[in-house]
Amino acid sequence: MFVKILAKTEMLGFWQKMFNYCNEDFNCVLGWLTAGIVGFLAILLSLGYLVSRANKRRE
Repeated sequence: MFVKILAKTEMLGFWQKMFNYCNEDFNCVLGWLTAGIVGFLAILLSLGYLVSRANKRRE
């Protein structure tokens, strides 16, 4: 139970830092969040492409 409270506190701390960085502008935070998600998906897709290419080369 203590770990859940600690994790929630850390997450709230992260969001508070984001809002402080963006001067409490929600659009700025939303933009950073969208950029992070798109970046993460791009990394996943590129890794999937590299793995599939390596599998095809091995056959």
